[in-house]
Amino acid sequence: MRLSEEFMILFRAALLGGNPGEEDMKVLSSAGEEDWRKVAAIAREQNVTGLVGDVVQGLPETINIPEDIFLYLLAEREKTALQGRRMAVLAAAIIQNLKDAGLNPILMKGPATAAFYPKPELRSYGDIDLYFTKDEFEIARDIAKSADGFSLSGDGSFHFRKDGVDVDAQLLRFDVSSPDEVILMLSAHAMRHACGTGLGLRQVSDVAMACKSLEGEYDPARLEKALKKAGMIKWQTLLASFINNRLGIQIPSPGKEKIPDTPLLKIVEEGGNFGHHASGRGKAMEKSVAGRKLDTVKRLVRKLPFSLRYAPKETLRTIVSLTVGNFKKNA
Repeated sequence: MRLSEEFMILFRAALLGGNPGEEDMKVLSSAGEEDWRKVAAIAREQNVTGLVGDVVQGLPETINIPEDIFLYLLAEREKTALQGRRMAVLAAAIIQNLKDAGLNPILMKGPATAAFYPKPELRSYGDIDLYFTKDEFEIARDIAKSADGFSLSGDGSFHFRKDGVDVDAQLLRFDVSSPDEVILMLSAHAMRHACGTGLGLRQVSDVAMACKSLEGEYDPARLEKALKKAGMIKWQTLLASFINNRLGIQIPSPGKEKIPDTPLLKIVEEGGNFGHHASGRGKAMEKSVAGRKLDTVKRLVRKLPFSLRYAPKETLRTIVSLTVGNFKKNA
């Protein structure tokens, strides 16, 4: 669904931690019922209803928002905040248990990324992502085998559930001991989803908020060097273009020239949060495991022109990883 002007005004205000400016207020004041219904629909697709609801709560009464939409967004704000606090507590408990077992898991995305937002509890997330060094990854996997819902993925990562919450564990490919590497990690995460089943606005804003929050703490030149080594210069240039143009948050671009952000905008709009709202994706998720895998492969193939242009190194790595992983599982 196309990102409307009204929605983007509210989303930008949420990221910046303030109210819309005078000119933006004029746009919101002239919005009609259908415009507000579209705002709610986009926020839902992009999984940012908590953030948008927080800004809506602070708008003057002179802005005519349909009552049911207003109440829906306020309820989503409260629900997101409660869930955010619960997930933060649960993540801390899981990490402590693993530390008690002698491991040092690194929490990325989710609770860790939420800290970069003005109101961390309003950055919604549905699972917990843990990363382990190569030395600890297999030990963690052996410990997790006794947990509920344990399963292995084709790329070698593993999954389990704790108190009804999904926990995904992956091998740490970057050293995240510095702000530069945290930004690199978040950008790489967004890139993989953009080249895979889809990327939503929330994952893009994670990179934007990390850059904004860590400004002065990370070295853009060192980050660019790391991006070049990872084969991510073209991707980061595209991502920076989108963040600068659409979100109004200025971050350094490693590219020597500006490029249009239309290719990334298309991916964000067509699938929403992780591509879950892309045409046919819902029906595919109701199919068997083989059916879901086939749908994912089809989407990867359709994205190849984009992937090979902006992330050729990662695309090759993904293809090899999935091929080897599935070969081992079927051997």
